Amino acid sequence: MSASFSYKITTENEQFTFDFSTVMSTGETISSATSVVEVVSGTDASPNSILVGTPVTSGQQVAQRIYNGLDGVIYRIEITIITSLANTYSLVADLPVLSPLNV
Repeated sequence: MSASFSYKITTENEQFTFDFSTVMSTGETISSATSVVEVVSGTDASPNSILVGTPVTSGQQVAQRIYNGLDGVIYRIEITIITSLANTYSLVADLPVLSPLNV
């Protein structure tokens, strides 16, 4: 089961944060993070094109900047981390994208 963000307008450039603190131990840190995107509903031949740059870590959170996207498409964003204790965790969240005219 995935979490869900409310929605994003096609023209917005927004940062979305994923909180890994519920699965990480005290003192455990994030060594690396990666992001991938897939389409849950609708059509976008290049879903990873909505990612801007690489994920940014802060404490036990990871932020990923998202830009554009196609009207009516629901994207699934997956952030995977490797921690200082060699654990691998992933969080996913669905992000509906809407045209300003459809909000």
